[in-house]
Order: sequence, then structure tokens, then C-alpha cells
Amino acid sequence: MVKLEHVSFSYSLKGKALPVLRDINFQVEKGSITAIVGQSGCGKTTMLRLIAGLNQQDEGIITRGDASGSTSRPNISIIFQNYGLLPWKTVKANAELGLLARGVKNRTRSAAVAPILEELGLSGFSRLFPLRLSGGMQQRVAIARALTTSSDILLLDEPFSSLDANTRESMQDMLLATQKKHGTTVILVTHSIEEAAYVADTVYIASGKNPSTIIERMETSRKSKVLPAEPSRSLSISYQDTSDTSALPYRESAVYFQDVARLRQRFSEIAGSLQDTSQLVETEGILRAGKAGSTGKPRVLNPGLKKFGNKLLHLVFAMLFAGLLWQLAAASVQKAFLPPPLSALRRLFELIMSGSLNTHTLQSLKRIFLSLGIAGPLAWILGLLSGRHTTIDAVTSPIVYLLHPLPKVAFLPVLMLFFGLGDASKVALMGLVIFSQLFVGARDASRAIPQSMIDTVRSLGGSTSFVTRHVILPSTFPALISSLRISLGTASAVLFLSETFASMDGLGWYIMDAWSRVDYFDMYAAILTLSFVILILFLLLDLVETITLRWRELD
Repeated sequence: MVKLEHVSFSYSLKGKALPVLRDINFQVEKGSITAIVGQSGCGKTTMLRLIAGLNQQDEGIITRGDASGSTSRPNISIIFQNYGLLPWKTVKANAELGLLARGVKNRTRSAAVAPILEELGLSGFSRLFPLRLSGGMQQRVAIARALTTSSDILLLDEPFSSLDANTRESMQDMLLATQKKHGTTVILVTHSIEEAAYVADTVYIASGKNPSTIIERMETSRKSKVLPAEPSRSLSISYQDTSDTSALPYRESAVYFQDVARLRQRFSEIAGSLQDTSQLVETEGILRAGKAGSTGKPRVLNPGLKKFGNKLLHLVFAMLFAGLLWQLAAASVQKAFLPPPLSALRRLFELIMSGSLNTHTLQSLKRIFLSLGIAGPLAWILGLLSGRHTTIDAVTSPIVYLLHPLPKVAFLPVLMLFFGLGDASKVALMGLVIFSQLFVGARDASRAIPQSMIDTVRSLGGSTSFVTRHVILPSTFPALISSLRISLGTASAVLFLSETFASMDGLGWYIMDAWSRVDYFDMYAAILTLSFVILILFLLLDLVETITLRWRELD
């Protein structure tokens, strides 16, 4: 099914070639499970990436397909150590991802995914997000995604290394049962000799040298069919009872321990002692998945809405506390320039009813939204491109980073000379502030996207536009919300200052005009209006974040 002939590969490091693999030769039979063992850094993951087509070999030939002579490329799925799940998509949506990348219609996708989720014990959790699942269940979702796309070849990169011992054994049994039912060809990279001996038909041992090569091929008892009889169990039960490893005779059989001893001794002779690097991280089952409702399924309510409501309640208390401090300060100072808060609020209500503040409020809002609409999309797109493409980054980042720390307000006189005294200069000034902040946020967020997540979607057949829509944009959206918060705070200060220069409208102008008229009630009413406008915009961002980013909520 897979054949590597004299394959070599090097990474480029600071313009120099770093050899990783040299003269790799091995083949994988159709419908078998093959394990590759070796020390950390010997290029095992690179072998999987070459087979998946995510990297291109420097030398040699990689053949993917069966012996029938078919020229069609088999479907290949790769599951990395972190499973490559998209945290903003539900269990069902993650399982459907490969079909979605191929343009399969929604109804057809649902029909194809439902029985596989049922088979893997996931149908009751199809609407949950990955963050609310244990490591074992996330692994099942990744396997469900591979089965949904009818993968001929399944590549597993240390898939069970982060699981506790019981869960790891359960997942090994699940892999064996699923592979037997679907006939998928599996290539497994692992550090664990015990795991390789238990699940694999054939084990390849890689040397620990740099560059690495395949030293030896060994067949296990599974390959030679020298196995004790195992109890017959249905798949639907096997995922619930395999924590009781005493029910699995092969784990305690002499042939299994002989395989482990044989592999360990040979590896010790070739590359030194091999240690199982598995870490006890979490146990099987739902983590913080919420209590089951009357139907027995977990609740899928958005806990963020409750938090948002609590935030509003806390905000009301904070405003009342601020008003109390204002009242105490006014009573203590007893000066005309600090009227009581109720008097300022009464004046604000009068101005709203008379319409005196409406025009100025709308003008300020117009300038904010114009600056966001003009500078925001351009800054975010350039930031994303700079984060993903070094050539674009080399051109844009130095310019933006030069302008980013400079005080933008100092450019207002220059902008007024270029754009005049009207709205254009004010919008341009706020646009400068927003552009640099959004650019930096987008660039850093796009750089932080795990490469394994992008490679997973690419291996499922996702095009560049598909990866952009389903990986890059959703993963950077939280950073966009945070950047907008920062930009709004800075832009409101710049707005106030810019409206005090050569303006006859806007809340900034109205505040300073009332100050010059010694009308402190009007001044405080306008200050409250500007504060409420920015506060409402912040709350709208919080609401958008609560609704769209509920996949980040644990409880």
C-alpha cells in the first residue's frame, strides 16, 4: 500500500540543509498495521509527513497505492499528537471536515458521519466542542474524521502518548477493532515498544543518528497469527469496557511478552534504550462536560451568556459605586465645576430630549466607524498575510513596527495640511492608530496557529481558500476581538483630541465648547454621552465574543 525507496530528506535551517532522513526503505502491506519506533528527533514524524505529501522528499520514490496497478492516489489521513481538531467546530463538524473540504452536501455529510459516531460511542456528544472532551474522546473524533473520508491509509503520530495507561490501552483496542472492521492501512509512529508489539503486524526500527535511517524490520505475533483467542465483543461495547485489561488475553500472553522482549533487546542493540515517554495527563470520559439532561445527553447551552449577564450586573454595581464616589466628591468640594451626578444626568436627559446632543453623537460615531471600516479590514488582511508569508512580512512589518510606537496625535497637523480641516483628517488619524494595532494583532495571531492544525486540514484535501476560511480566520478571531477593544479605547482618546481642532461638531468639540462657555452641566452631560457610547461599543464586542467564541467555554 505504501513503499519508500531510497528516500532522503533535509530541512532548511538558516539557508543550510539539515539532513533528517537518509536512504529510507520500507513498505507497508494493504490492510496492515505498521509501527515505526525510534528515539525522539530521529525523523519519525517527518516520514509520516512525506507519506502524506505534506513535505517533498529530496531523493527517492514514494509509492502510494495497492498492487493492482491503479494510478489513483489513495485517501490519506494523518492524526498528529494533538489530534488536529478544530476547537471552534463541534464533534460532528470535525468528523465531517474531510467531506466538507470535498464539497459534499450537508445532508449527505450527516448521513455518512452518523453511523461512524455511533460506532465510536460519540453520537451522544456530537454537539460538544473538543475542549469539553477528554484526550481519549478527542482521539476518537480524529479517527471518526479519518473513517468518514473513507481513508485508505491512516497515519498516526504518537496518538496515545498523552493519555493515561488505562485510556491508552482502551484506545489501542479501539484502533485494532476499527481497523479490522474497515480494513484501513495504518502506519503508527510511537516511542513505546509495548504499544508497537501490541497493535502492529510489522515494526520498523529507526536509528537515532542524524540523518536517520531504517535499521531493521521485525514481524510480530500478530503478523504470524500466533495469537491466543480473544473474546468476541461488539464494537459498541468495546469502547466502554476495555479499561478492564484483564479481559484481553493477548496482553497477558507469553507471545506478547516475547515480542516486547525481542523488540526491546534489538532496539537496545541498535539505538540504545528506548523509554516510553507517555505522560499521565487525563483520564477517559468527559471533562467538565456538564450534567446530563433528562434525555441523557450533555447540555449544550452557552455558558458565556450567563457570564455576560453577570458582567452586566457587575457593571451596574460599578456605575452605582462610581456615582456614589462622584456624589461624595461633589459634596466635599462644593464647587460649580463639579456638579452632583444626578444634576449632570438630568441635564443629559434634557439635551437628548431636545436633540442638542444627537447630531454631535452621530458625527463622532460616524468618524469611529469610518476609521474602523477603512483601516480595519486592510490592516487585518495584511497582518494575516504577514504572519503566514515571510516575503510579505519582510516588506510590511518593518514599516508598521516603525510607526507603531510613534505618537500618532503628533501627525494631526500634518494630516490637516493634506486632508483639510474636515472629517478626512480626523478619520485618517484614528485610522493610523487602528491600523497599526490591528496589524500587529493579526500578524502575531496568525503566526501562533499550530502548523499541525493546518497540515491536518490540508491532508484532508482542503484548498488554500478552505484552510483560510476554516482554520486561519476562526483561529485568529479571538485576537481580532481583543485588538478591536484596544483600538476602540485608543481611538476614542484620539477622537476627542482631534475634534477639539478646527471642528464645529462631535462630542469632543461639544465638551470643550461647554468648558469654554463655563457650562459645566453641559460639559459633564457630553462626557457621560461619550463614555456611554464607547461603553456600549465595548459591550457589543463582548456580546459578539460570547456568542461566537462559546467553544472556549469549559463550564
